[in-house]
Amino acid sequence: MNTNAMIRLMSLLSIWMWTGQGQTFQPQLSPIDLQGKITSNTVILKPPYCVFDQACVGCEIWLVAALSSANTTFDAQVANSAQPFNVLNLSPYPTAFDASSLNFFVTKVGPLAGFPCNPTSNDLYFRVGAEGKCTGANCNGILPDGSIVSFKYLLLDVDNKIVNSSNWSDSIPLKTKQNPDSINAGLRARSGAMVVIITILCVAAALLLLLFFIMLCVAYCGKKDKSQATSPMRVMNSIRIPRYDIHSLRGGAHPYDNQGFMSEVKNYSTSETLPKSGIQTQKL
Repeated sequence: MNTNAMIRLMSLLSIWMWTGQGQTFQPQLSPIDLQGKITSNTVILKPPYCVFDQACVGCEIWLVAALSSANTTFDAQVANSAQPFNVLNLSPYPTAFDASSLNFFVTKVGPLAGFPCNPTSNDLYFRVGAEGKCTGANCNGILPDGSIVSFKYLLLDVDNKIVNSSNWSDSIPLKTKQNPDSINAGLRARSGAMVVIITILCVAAALLLLLFFIMLCVAYCGKKDKSQATSPMRVMNSIRIPRYDIHSLRGGAHPYDNQGFMSEVKNYSTSETLPKSGIQTQKL
């Protein structure tokens, strides 16, 4: 074998290794324990770290998000192209999943230099559908609700031509939204633990309410009794001026009475100031 044939063989071998390197990788769900890893219209994937381990200046990694039934449609579009074409123009997002569309779209993940072989790569993730119902041709929009989807990573050069690609992921069924009217909110839908907890809380609330009323009644009744005991009317009515008689002068005139003011004394010596009946007169 001459030198030129050997050089050609080595060149073909290097090109085959370069273009076939990403085919062994298959996109998969993120290994991180995240809430909402799969929803009705979004999916969290493991980023393409160490997938396209090759030198490609200015290359970028993109993601094909498609209905699982459209995998062959994308592959056919790429294979039947007579010359390199811009894959980003195949199926723009806003109409990607219409009835007459190709049922896939392409969105950017990031530059190739941003996804090296890194031990911390498992701590990161890429959410498909993070931009919601967007309007850009290649935006990261949501997927059709409750559909079955698949994904493929692409390596594109500066002219948006495909340099390399991964395999398709496994089919991933999205969750189906449930009609709120169909949710059983009755007692049968409650678990035994929930019924016990609700019962305990109701009994505790009833006891607290009863205790509150008891404390309120005690405070009110005590205040009422105290106010009656110190009522000015009761004090005035309870104060009586007893009349003291000296036994030696009993039955006679009172030496301490001023005869000149007897008329005034009689006016003030009424039943309101003298002891009431039933109260005995203290005697010395």
